[in-house]
Amino acid sequence: MDWRTLLKAAASPSVTGSAAPATVKPNSVQSALATLDVAWAGGASVSRAQAMSIPAFAACRNLIAGTVAQMSMQRSRGSEILTPGHLITQPDPDTTLGEMLEWTIDDLLLYGSAAWLVIARDGIATSELPQGYPVRARRLPPGSWSPVYSDKISDYNRLTGIEVGGQEIEPYHCIVFWAGHEGILKYGAKALSAALSLEDAAGRIIAADLPAGILKNEAAELGPDEAQELVQSFVQARKTNAIAFLQGISYETPNVRTAVDLQMAEARGIAATEIARLFNVPVQMIGAAPTGNGSSLTYSSVLQSWSAFVKQAVGPVIVALEQGLTRPTVTPRGQQITFGVEAFLRSDPQAAVDYTTQLVANGIITPDEARSFLGIPTAGQTIKDTTPGVV
Repeated sequence: MDWRTLLKAAASPSVTGSAAPATVKPNSVQSALATLDVAWAGGASVSRAQAMSIPAFAACRNLIAGTVAQMSMQRSRGSEILTPGHLITQPDPDTTLGEMLEWTIDDLLLYGSAAWLVIARDGIATSELPQGYPVRARRLPPGSWSPVYSDKISDYNRLTGIEVGGQEIEPYHCIVFWAGHEGILKYGAKALSAALSLEDAAGRIIAADLPAGILKNEAAELGPDEAQELVQSFVQARKTNAIAFLQGISYETPNVRTAVDLQMAEARGIAATEIARLFNVPVQMIGAAPTGNGSSLTYSSVLQSWSAFVKQAVGPVIVALEQGLTRPTVTPRGQQITFGVEAFLRSDPQAAVDYTTQLVANGIITPDEARSFLGIPTAGQTIKDTTPGVV
């Protein structure tokens, strides 16, 4: 089946491709699209566009996706560094690796899964892969694909195919990544809906005009026209006179709320904290705090937050990508694809040096292993000769 036909069908799921007939689950793609961009939880629904309009949500998403996109990927076999190949340098000829990674991570975070459609292979046939291993791939939009499983739980391989744009294809034609959860738009729908409500409420309060003062009638009751004339004359008098004389009325200045009150800063701060927790991002990294108020960062807290961020927020995404790209149908057995996370984990160089020095002194690791941890090439080598570090 031609991959161009599949991509065309994926872009328009309601139109079935013109390739050979395939087993299709009725309306599975259409139903997936109908519910994909709207996550429900207890009556709350939030789309991706709405969620990205929340500053804290956009900050967390961009922070994780941007961090991973900056990391280089390496292909290795044991201690040998191999030529990376197009699949991990520029899988899609139409876009950059960074952009493709960011959107793939977006799919993993928001929907819990992502998929690439293989569009070119190396031609070296194997028993499992008649056309060889993938060398080019293109991201499939969320909702345009879905896994097809066997009804028998006892089957050795329950994944029988991948449905793309209404056509079922063999699983090895796609590279699938799983986040291990149903996606933030679904399990975080209540928190996101509350944050959106707060943003809307703050906008309505700020847009409302508050009176600068109130005239209170203490004499005979005035009609609507007389009251309006009195107010207008008082306004004109204020423009020309510094002292006012009032008879039968009194003037009161209302307790105007502060900017913090008008913007509902405390409640929105708590909402930002909850969103950071959904992403496992340390709250300080987006200007939030456990109490909902802003927090200041010191040198030590920056290092601690960065280490926790890489381990808790970035680590699971990297593992999902590495495991998806290292499957036997994607990468030859014995080879491994990893992200270069050493620089991000070694946020405190002095502590890293002290740590590795003690390990070498006690015979736990070799100097070459210490060099690898520190990102320093082995003596006489231009590249590291040990397996790249992984999360």
